[in-house]
Amino acid sequence: MTPHDWLDKLHKADTNAFAKALTLTESSKEEDQQILRDIVKLCANKGKALRIGITGVPGVGKSTFIDELGTYLCNDLHKKIAVLAIDPSSSKSGGSILGDKTRMEKLSRNERAFIRPIPSRNQLGGVASGLADAILLSEEVGNDIVIVETVGVGQSEVEVCKLVDIIIFLVLPNSGDDLQGIKRGIMEEVHVLVINKNDGEHQTAALKSKMNLDTILQIMPSPIEHEKREVFLCSSTENKGITELWKAIELLAERMKNSGVLVERRKQQQQELFQTLLQKNVIAQFYKQQGVEEKIKQLSIEIEQGRLDAYSAVKKVL
Repeated sequence: MTPHDWLDKLHKADTNAFAKALTLTESSKEEDQQILRDIVKLCANKGKALRIGITGVPGVGKSTFIDELGTYLCNDLHKKIAVLAIDPSSSKSGGSILGDKTRMEKLSRNERAFIRPIPSRNQLGGVASGLADAILLSEEVGNDIVIVETVGVGQSEVEVCKLVDIIIFLVLPNSGDDLQGIKRGIMEEVHVLVINKNDGEHQTAALKSKMNLDTILQIMPSPIEHEKREVFLCSSTENKGITELWKAIELLAERMKNSGVLVERRKQQQQELFQTLLQKNVIAQFYKQQGVEEKIKQLSIEIEQGRLDAYSAVKKVL
């Protein structure tokens, strides 16, 4: 198909074409990347969807939370949504478990929702390198909201901030001591905090955690100047707090839009993406130079034998 053929199918919300286009974002083949670049250049709906990033430690219940939130958006608000679930990949084989779809039982059956697990392949700190294009394609098929679920480990939480408008950070109910383990870096990036699993015997702990987080947020800078951050209590299993949470997100998105913060944020995201892609391509071009790989192999042997240190080896390669 020509790029215009692709766009025509995407504008008709052709699910098969959308899925195949997303596959192009995961491909490392030059011909696939060229097709993708031609499609993206023609995209007319860039930036029209609200982009939400959802992150948190493993086991916090991100997929179940998205299942409830997404179902509410589709059924009650009649929104069309895409969920891009970044999935942990094997560092050896590159294989991906792709299990998030099975944990979003209601949403996976909803006609207004599209769920796509994307293998991270250990790129961009756990976030797939083609995620920016995947978001643009998701907007092109007419989705009102694009939800990105991160791996929840390493730098992925911070990296996804460069690609979305609003970050929701999920934490578990606890005594309050465990909150000290939350990295300051991500705490300064998130816009909304949610204490998930606020049900049953966890409700007292959840309330205590909320009080602690409210105190912590008072002394931490917000990603948006003069914008006070809120902490919400939610339960995915009992569907509690979802409506109130989304109302707050809508108001925040409106304030960001009216104040010009959203436009500036997206400009900064493009700059971050430019730097990331530049570094990636410069490294790729470097390794393609004749004799580089052989030189590196030779120096690696010398390092292994103790005849050369790593710093000197790098200097020799350059």
